[in-house]
Formats: sequence, C-alpha cells, structure tokens
Amino acid sequence: MAWLSVRLTVPAARIELLSDALFELGAQSVSLRDAADTPVLEPAPGETPLWPRADIEALFDLGADVAAIRARLDVAFPLEVESVDVRFLEDADWSSTWRDHAPVRCFGGRLWVAPRDADVPADAVVLRLDPGLAFGTGGHATTALCLEWLASRCIDGWSVVDYGAGSGILGIAALLLGAARVAAIDHDPQALVATRDNATYNGVAAARLTISAPDELPTTPHDLVLANILAGPLTSLAPTLTRWVKPGGRLVMSGMLAHQVDAVLARYPDFRFESPQVRDSWAMVEGTKAVV
Repeated sequence: MAWLSVRLTVPAARIELLSDALFELGAQSVSLRDAADTPVLEPAPGETPLWPRADIEALFDLGADVAAIRARLDVAFPLEVESVDVRFLEDADWSSTWRDHAPVRCFGGRLWVAPRDADVPADAVVLRLDPGLAFGTGGHATTALCLEWLASRCIDGWSVVDYGAGSGILGIAALLLGAARVAAIDHDPQALVATRDNATYNGVAAARLTISAPDELPTTPHDLVLANILAGPLTSLAPTLTRWVKPGGRLVMSGMLAHQVDAVLARYPDFRFESPQVRDSWAMVEGTKAVV
C-alpha cells in the first residue's frame, strides 16, 4: 500500500498543536524527527524532551487533498511551518526506516546492542533494544563511550546508579554484565516507561532494578554512578552525585563537550579522574572517589 507523506519543519513549541491539527486533517500517523542533529540528552526538569526544531512527517491516504491541507495549515499556523515536502511512500519504506538508525553494535568486544529480531553471536551478552520514546540506542558518542567503559570492566556484584536513564540502556547493560543491582533515575515519565519495558524484554529481574524519578533518590552510596547528561546538570548535581559514590567507588560522567570537561571536574574535588575519552567532540570521564 502507498501513502502520501507530508513533511513539515517546525519549532518545538508548536509540535503538539501541529500534530493535533494534522490528525484532525486526516493523517493516519504522525512521527517526529530531529531537524538539525541536536542531541537531547537531559531535558530540564518538567520539560518535554524535544528538539529546538523538528521534522514532522504525517502519512495520509493517497486521496487526501494536499492543497486543502496546506491551506488549512497556512491559516492556522502562518508563521510556524518552515517548509512542506510532499511525496509518495510505500509501506516497506516507512515501516522499517527506524532500522537505519538501529544497527547491531558491539561494545568492548563482549556487549552487543541490537534490535529485538537482529542476529547476534550465540554466546554474546546482548541487550535487545528498539528505538522508542526515550533517548539511548547506543548510537550517540556519549552513550557509546559509557557502554564501552562498562563492557571493558569487571562490575560483578556492583551496585550502580544510572542517572538520566533514558531508554535504560546503561543500567540494563550493567545488569547484563554482572552488576548486582541498579537504580535507574530519570525525570521524564516516558523514560521510566521505556526503561521498565526494555528491562522486562531483556529478562532483567525486577528485584535487581529500581526505576524512579529524581524525587525518589537513593540514600545509600554505590560502587558506580553513571551520569550520561549534559554539562549543566553535571555541574549542579555535583554534591548529589558525589554523595552517591562510596569511598573507592567510581563516577563515570558523559554528555559534556570536550571544552567543558575542566569546568565540570572542578566541582568534584573528592575524585581522582583519568584522562577524558573524547569522540565527536563529546567527552567521558572516569573518577575514583578518595578513601578517607
């Protein structure tokens, strides 16, 4: 079956209203895509995790009146729609497009992240993950650096905090690699749902994984704290993240740009940091907390 694809580039503030309008005009589905390759790693509390500008793709039946749709949008949103692209689309094109952004990846030589129906080596440690509501499939440099760190360490029996869990990829990976328990924390309700669903699909026992919002923070120190967020939150959360790491424990931070590393690390005087690992201008640092 073929569809009529109508693509619009719009500012984030109008995404919800435009999506509703497209459904009212007869769209069978509406999907969002980053319009400017702007990663959203850690929205501020209370914010919807969307990009500054987004491409909205709406699929209509072939008989849809495109001229009428454009006229209605021009009247309702005269200054919001930056561009309109109309094309025909076959089922096979759009139903599997997400796979282009979710290839099979191997980290540290032993951890595989793959779509749910992808083939992987029989003896692999594999995390099955399809793109969904929350950030994190292992493709972005910040997540990849953290996954490689996890896969190259022995974390058997460790207790772990995954702050800014997103899809739950880091916390679930830690459990699959031998961690005893993980506290996955995110302020986005979609991320909490995604983490729970992905953990269930990957067979992670509920007893080993706690999923919560930041107002339900852990009170005991842990062996490892992972924080794949941006430089601003890493700076403001320094007292909290420091408190969560036990003496001799590890803090792994990612999501900051290379030129932001020194300013962030200055807020963590209790740690001895290794040289940062940098990829695509993004940095990850590993610190060990001093033993008093």
